[in-house]
Amino acid sequence: MAEQRCHLIFGLIADIQYADSDDGYNYRKTRRRFYRAALTLLMKAVADWKANRPDMKFVLQLGDIIDGINRRQNGMGAASKALNTVLAPFDDLACPTYHMVGNHDLYNFQRLEIFGSDLNSSKLPSVQGVSGELYYSVLVHSCLRIIVLDTYDVSVLGYQDHQDHPHYKTAVALLEKFNFNKDKNSSDGLKGMDKRFVAWNGGVGEKQLAWLDEQLTDADSKQQNVLICGHIQLHAEDIYDVLCLLWNYQEVLAVLHAHRCVVGCVAGHDHDGSLTVDSAGISHLVLNGVIETDSSTNAYATAFLKDKTLEIQGAGIVPSVTMPLRYFAGKNIAGPYLSGANL
Repeated sequence: MAEQRCHLIFGLIADIQYADSDDGYNYRKTRRRFYRAALTLLMKAVADWKANRPDMKFVLQLGDIIDGINRRQNGMGAASKALNTVLAPFDDLACPTYHMVGNHDLYNFQRLEIFGSDLNSSKLPSVQGVSGELYYSVLVHSCLRIIVLDTYDVSVLGYQDHQDHPHYKTAVALLEKFNFNKDKNSSDGLKGMDKRFVAWNGGVGEKQLAWLDEQLTDADSKQQNVLICGHIQLHAEDIYDVLCLLWNYQEVLAVLHAHRCVVGCVAGHDHDGSLTVDSAGISHLVLNGVIETDSSTNAYATAFLKDKTLEIQGAGIVPSVTMPLRYFAGKNIAGPYLSGANL
């Protein structure tokens, strides 16, 4: 059997949550967080990519690039400084980074602030964005489209300055309906799948769902494979995983399952990471969080688009997965649509 050729290489990393602070703990005080060491691990990942993958074309940063402790303890200035610090290693790469927004990003910045920041990748020239939205798509190769979801489209986070927004009101109503705790970050007493209805999660709105369906219809018509990306995961096999599950995951999965083109989904948020396959054969990879990774190892991945597969090779504690392509990358397929680059 002939060896598959590689058409495209890109990187993935999640939940860096950098802060210039001493080590701390998660919300429940059960998991240690290595705020400063997270930056060191990011720099090691970048060094590896530069040394061993100089032909890498882009990086997917899956959200929570800085920790909420920045603004909570030290104000807006500290949040902006931390963001600039953690973006610097990405700038060291000779390729773009496509950012996603996580809950910790929204602890530091309102949505309107993110629109004007470097975390808003929808404004990049290579991106097909939607005006006023944080979701977007990128045609990274003629047979691979990246679709980035805004998993905090419906949320109580990031709308504090616009609490009359319909998505904020919907989020408040959902939490009131399904979470009886005074502290909406607590899942205490919630049963089964209802455990996902906590304030650090969110949902995808109707407009975004319709856009997603249009994107997938277009991808199928052009025989493009699709990788779905976002901060919050869309699938869980274990009841313990639902704490980090999208509020309306069923609606999103229904859209994905209605199309042939989706080969996989990648997310962050759950620092333990996971790898599952849903009923339609779509692989769901959740990358382990850098923030809780010991300095003796690391947590990132490198993806290789080959003739018949998308292979994601985990580094450190991140698992690896091979996703079969729905549409093969044949020998007549043209190169990527990134800044006119050629493979």
